[in-house]
Amino acid sequence: MASYETLEKLRENPRWIAPRSDTRVFLGEPGGPEGAKTTVEPGNSFSPGMATCGVTWWIRFPEDGRFFSPDLAAVEDLQWSFEGGYLPVIHCDVDLGPIWVRHSLFQDGTSEERSEAVCGRVDLRNEGTAERDISLFLVLRSLGPAGGRVTDLRVGEDKRSFRLLNRDVPLLGVDRVPDKIGCGVGDPSESARGGIIDCAPTAVDGEGWVYGIMEFDVALKPSERWSLRLDAPIQSHGVVPEELPGLQVLRPEGFESRAEAHVTSWEKRLESISIDVPDTDFRNAFYANLQHMLVATVGDQIRLAPLSYPLPWMRDSVAIMRSFDLAGFHDFARETSEICVRQDFFGGFGPEADSPGQGIWALAEHYRITKDRDWLARVYHAIERKCDWILKMRTAERPIQIVLDTALLPFMQAFRNTGTLCLAAKEGLVMGVMDMHVREGQTNQWCVCGLQEAAYVAAELGREEDAALYQSEAEELKDA
Repeated sequence: MASYETLEKLRENPRWIAPRSDTRVFLGEPGGPEGAKTTVEPGNSFSPGMATCGVTWWIRFPEDGRFFSPDLAAVEDLQWSFEGGYLPVIHCDVDLGPIWVRHSLFQDGTSEERSEAVCGRVDLRNEGTAERDISLFLVLRSLGPAGGRVTDLRVGEDKRSFRLLNRDVPLLGVDRVPDKIGCGVGDPSESARGGIIDCAPTAVDGEGWVYGIMEFDVALKPSERWSLRLDAPIQSHGVVPEELPGLQVLRPEGFESRAEAHVTSWEKRLESISIDVPDTDFRNAFYANLQHMLVATVGDQIRLAPLSYPLPWMRDSVAIMRSFDLAGFHDFARETSEICVRQDFFGGFGPEADSPGQGIWALAEHYRITKDRDWLARVYHAIERKCDWILKMRTAERPIQIVLDTALLPFMQAFRNTGTLCLAAKEGLVMGVMDMHVREGQTNQWCVCGLQEAAYVAAELGREEDAALYQSEAEELKDA
């Protein structure tokens, strides 16, 4: 996902520590803006919002110069887990023998209050028999799991925070005054490896390679524990950043109370469904996937993943809508299904022939579980409209091409056949386009499903003529 400029910069500076760029997890408020989703990589290196910056941590042992970065460590050396196996507080445990490290991270706040922030804690414990010296570095830089250009930075007056120099908004604060703190241009990984931090109270770089670094020199006796709490507000940038700053106040010392409130809110959110299976990992994966699907939503739109799928897509969305209903989130499932009432086609490839059937299925299944006849009557016109598309494709004598007003992937605009829904029907079959190819199996199966579901809901509303037509069309298509 790195930009061309970032890749070029890394090629020019091979000793810079690049982000891992794999195995990402997302944190955020369900329904919150795309840009406010936090990207986290193994080891809990993170970007507080999209295209903002990267925050990571490194450890150096002054006695022998040994240096550790989670960005460089093997994944199997990072014990990465959710709180309780599935709640969105992420822990990373690392055994650096004899020093044990735990990094914990979550995102709280709401978009309504513009108070989203990433809150973390780094714990060190000496599990050896002798006192050990450790240098812990906390780094803010342009490089990150979803990093963007940092063009200016300054050290806060409290000497334990970084703020944007020009806008004077906080980006990162901690609950301890570090032994060294400062800003620079480039990447501090080479100097940190050597245990030398020489940087200024401010830094500016038009190309966007400003960093901030804090160093904490810690002496731990056997069994002694040391903690650092951090807070990284998600700031607006790019579009009217001056008029719409975040409203967060740095409060890293509130980690424990904020984490407890965050966990409690998610436990309550997920209590609508329970699962009783012998395999704990299966149970945790079940809830973690549900949590991920909730976090990825933007407003009432289902998204597959922040950053890499920045648009809704019918084929994938309907399965997630169904998951929300089955999990007991009926109101939220209804909200997310409204796009199927408004639109017959949506997704990055444009109109696809499996979409009408999928949209009908999503609406019909919501009715099946809620039995809300008034709601069904309100949305029935959308089901009729989607059936019309299926009947048009079944009898098409030439390709059908549609111009959509929904988002497409940019490269699709360059293709002559973008918008082609189907070719002429052949031997009673829909020759439907899906994933930029004619897919007879996928598209006809969904057309059959859509017609059968439409017949069911029409009968539920007493529309016997419609029900008979849709069932007859479904049987004919099935036979074909």
